[in-house]
Order: sequence, then C-alpha cells, then structure tokens
Amino acid sequence: MSIVQIVFSAKFVFALGVYAVFIVIALLCFNRIHMALEHSILQWPWDNIGMPLLRAALILVFILLAYPIIFGMEDAPSIATLIDTSEGRINYLINILFLITLLFPLVPLLGKWEELILPAQAIAACALLFSWITPGLEPGSIHYWPGLGTLLLILVLAFITHWLAQILSHYLGEVMDENFNVEQSGLLLSRALVLFMQSPAILLFSVALGRQIG
Repeated sequence: MSIVQIVFSAKFVFALGVYAVFIVIALLCFNRIHMALEHSILQWPWDNIGMPLLRAALILVFILLAYPIIFGMEDAPSIATLIDTSEGRINYLINILFLITLLFPLVPLLGKWEELILPAQAIAACALLFSWITPGLEPGSIHYWPGLGTLLLILVLAFITHWLAQILSHYLGEVMDENFNVEQSGLLLSRALVLFMQSPAILLFSVALGRQIG
C-alpha cells in the first residue's frame, strides 16, 4: 500500500480521530491539574513525569489502533497475539516512549527541536512493534535504518508539518476563543493537529519496514 492509501484508509483515519479526541480531553485535564498543583511540591513531578508518561500512553494508543495498516500491511498477527507472547510488552512500549520524552532534549543538536519528539516516539514504537512481528526471520534480514535520504526527508517533513500545525491551530484557536468564549483553544488544537500533520513523516519509516516483508 502507498502512503496516500494508508492515510485515507478507514483504520488510519479512525486511529487519528481517536487520538485527537483523547489528546483534547487529556489536555483539558492536564491544564486543570497543573493549575490545581501550581506552586505546590507536586507540580514538578506532575509536569515532568506525570504528563510525559500520559502523553506517551496516548501515542501508544494511536500506534496500536493504526496497526497493522501503519506498516502498509493488511494481514499481520493481532495485537493481542503480540502482547500475549511475552509479559510486560505494553509496559515496555510505554517506558520507551516515556524515556524518549525525558532524554530527547539531551541529544546534541537535535535535542532542542521539540518538533522531532513526537516522530521520534512514534518511530521507536513502530520499530519495536515490528520487531515483534518478525521474530522468526534471520538476524540481519530486517534493517531499521531507513537510509540517509529517507531520514532527511523525515526530518524536513517533521519540521514543516509541525510548523503548519502551529500556524493552523493559532488561527483556528483565535476563532474558537472569540466565538465560544474559551481560552487557549489554540494550544489544544496544536496538540491534536500535530500528529495529523506529522503522520506522513512517521509513515515513511513504518512503511519502509513493512515493505521488507511485503
């Protein structure tokens, strides 16, 4: 399947829609909790541990809902089968995404770019999930390095689409704030839109994986 076919498939659109709804609801709760804990001893743990952990869980929800179409595959072992094969796999996935959120800012050069955090999380989750699909293949038969050209294209798309999501959410947020008498709706929209906009960058990697066994 091509990336265009995947993006417009019912399963992928459903996964994006569920993620968008969850992230908007979650961010409303996040803001309320942040305000309730403001200037308290619990504010730092919540902002630096609680929120990143829950955001990692939301990314995982999207990846699991979009499986296996995210790899350009229509037939693959079910999620239940992959999880039942070994205990703690879901926890392992969440921990990987959480660690990326915490440690990515420490990466030289790339760490200062917030635009790359979500693609890095999704790519790591896709790589780990794909390794569970192909345990019986010979070592070295699957390559997780997408190639320099693909990597550069992923980086360019990540930056451009993140910027577009910010611009679009800013203007839509102003309209919503004015017409519905709310505040900071642009922030919520940006969080919901960013995965929509950056999904092609993520798919470049996941589809490249799927084609190796397609």
